[in-house]
Amino acid sequence: MKRLLTFTLVLLALAARADQGATEPPLSAKAQAQAIQTLNEALADKTISKQQFDEALSWVRSTPCAGVDRSLTGPRKLELGRAIAKQEKRKRVDVYQSFSDAGWSIIYLGTRISDNGYFFYSGDPLAAARAVTVWSGAAPVFEASEIAQWVLKNVPGIPPRLAKCFAWHVTLNRDL
Repeated sequence: MKRLLTFTLVLLALAARADQGATEPPLSAKAQAQAIQTLNEALADKTISKQQFDEALSWVRSTPCAGVDRSLTGPRKLELGRAIAKQEKRKRVDVYQSFSDAGWSIIYLGTRISDNGYFFYSGDPLAAARAVTVWSGAAPVFEASEIAQWVLKNVPGIPPRLAKCFAWHVTLNRDL
């Protein structure tokens, strides 16, 4: 049952789509209601603790991406794709998303060799020698705080708002 619930929460996160505008909008009322229902069921089944429930609920109702730049034009995608392919010694990469705040960037891309990943940069990715680190995978909303903590630990100096936006995005509002 625990695996089924985790799978359901991950699917919910993957199904909640956001537009690729300049900022990432908060969850819709429908997506919030679905997430809360799933969390209530998980709590009732004792798959998650009350503490995990309360923490996840605060993430569902939050908007940590407010102010994070999500814009990504066609020409910028091409520039990033060429630069990151060179950094990663790949013929080509596919750039899907961008998150920028306070001079830092997270670029979501596919390398065509391994799983898609989020590449973290401490400055402009076009000028970087390499990403600071890479994260890939999916996680349920009750792991959002752990993901934010992982980012802050493994990407020293990243703005906390960008770390929280990333954690919220990959657990609740991840684009397919």
